[in-house]
Amino acid sequence: MGSYVLKRTGQMVAILLMISVFIFMLVSMIPGDPVYAMLGEEVSPEEYQRVYLELGLDKPVIVRYVTWLGNALQGDFGQSTQFHKGTIEVLSERIPITLFLSFSAFLISIPLGIFFGVISAVYRGKRTDTVVTFLANITACLPQFWIGLLVMYVFAMKLGWLPSYGFTWPWDDFSTSIRQLIMPLFCLSLGGVASITRQTRSSMLEVIRQDYVRTARSKGLTEKKVIFIHALKNGLIPVITILGMRLGTMLGGSMFVESVFSIPGMGSLFVKAITSRDIPVVQACVLVTALVACVINLITDILYAVVDPRIRFE
Repeated sequence: MGSYVLKRTGQMVAILLMISVFIFMLVSMIPGDPVYAMLGEEVSPEEYQRVYLELGLDKPVIVRYVTWLGNALQGDFGQSTQFHKGTIEVLSERIPITLFLSFSAFLISIPLGIFFGVISAVYRGKRTDTVVTFLANITACLPQFWIGLLVMYVFAMKLGWLPSYGFTWPWDDFSTSIRQLIMPLFCLSLGGVASITRQTRSSMLEVIRQDYVRTARSKGLTEKKVIFIHALKNGLIPVITILGMRLGTMLGGSMFVESVFSIPGMGSLFVKAITSRDIPVVQACVLVTALVACVINLITDILYAVVDPRIRFE
């Protein structure tokens, strides 16, 4: 197990290194003068020179990359030109909010998706299966920003039941926090519930036809034990793949939800950094997002080995 985890960790580090090269080179190849793009055409010569040297534009691109990577490994992503403070300080204020939203939506999606998937598989071909499958197929295709605008129009603008913007931590004001979180979490969770439902149904339909499931039934076990003890565990391996992908999708999709509901998370920060050409923040956001996604994939690989011990020996 240790060698398996070490191998996957080495692959994760290699992927992060390639992503860091890609994002740095991509930003470096943006047409035009990056200083003018960040500060505008009317910047003073002194300010121009200061930012020019701060970005290391007087050095070769390879030297700039090595310097940037070395500083990033120490937690220094440079100075944000938009907020006029350290990039890591800006991120530290936004990342917890995005992670809170994503993991909350993820934890909502898992039990609901698995439950509906099992129900759909058990009642295959019946009305329950038809309804669940139809709703899952429809909601899996709906874009998050469209759902966000729709629920905001209905529940915030028309009915006035929920606030249309803002974020409050539950421990600061629980009632306000719950009211502000209902619509964003609904938008983030809906696609996850749909995809997990579809994958769980497909996996369970394959598993419940296996010989060991028929043997368990022939021994007189109740249908509930056969499904949830014998069939579900072996049907979870493909579902685990979806879980890892969905969490990464929620992190990426949070920028749309945060922009729609004016939530001060990393997603909305990323959008603002792109529009204002805040290069240090853009690089930091991409690298941090890639790091979180790689860690999620690493955890998913480890869960593979836990659920199916054969994987760790392959």
